[in-house]
Amino acid sequence: MKKIGVLAMVSLVSMVSFGSDVESSLEQADKLELQGETESAIHVLKEADAASPDNPQIDKRLSRLYARRIQEVSDQTEKKTDATLAVELGKKAVAKLPNDAQAHIGLAAAYGQICWFVDDKTRVEYSKAIHTEVNKGLAIDPDNDYGHLILARWNFEMATLNPVLKGIAELVYGQFPPASTQAAITHFKKAIELNPSRVIHHAEYAKALEALGEKDKAREEWAKVIELKAVDAQDRLYQRIAAEHLHQKAPTESARS
Repeated sequence: MKKIGVLAMVSLVSMVSFGSDVESSLEQADKLELQGETESAIHVLKEADAASPDNPQIDKRLSRLYARRIQEVSDQTEKKTDATLAVELGKKAVAKLPNDAQAHIGLAAAYGQICWFVDDKTRVEYSKAIHTEVNKGLAIDPDNDYGHLILARWNFEMATLNPVLKGIAELVYGQFPPASTQAAITHFKKAIELNPSRVIHHAEYAKALEALGEKDKAREEWAKVIELKAVDAQDRLYQRIAAEHLHQKAPTESARS
């Protein structure tokens, strides 16, 4: 009896240690992600996944990171593979974490990335999934800045579809969805209000303003893109685009540090 008790205690201690190791890996991956170290964060999470398979917290983060890494690789096949993985892992995460805003918004972002690799009809079908998932996320956490960015982009892209894609959208949605450029502007502004230091918010807002013919306002946003600190490869790409629009040199690596 005493022997069974000792074994049970050893097992309990091992479980506590195991859980602590996974939690430590999650924290380490989160820090690396914030520093723009996408590849290192993925490596940490894959090691944690080997020790704790089908952990939804790992799946949620890997989905987000694979979607992010698409901007950091040049090979189209690798990009598509990452986009597919992001969607698959995102689906697994929301199935187990239905009340997690980040899981839903991460899946919406993953669908947004895979849209680059599918035909027009599938792209419109995925846009419906984006709308569904991002709204679920924002219902849980109304102050998620990235969620507002995704909803801004969804509104803008749906509102400016060409006639052929509008026809497809009406079939997919049942009727054309309630999208507008004004709603897009509202959500762009909300994303910036919630997190003014994110380069992507200002860059995507600038692109929308330019498309609407608001050249001066767009230049103001491009200027902010240049001024902000770049965190990852996507931020640096946006800064190069901003420099082209403003006829300036993009910030150097030393200037970002």
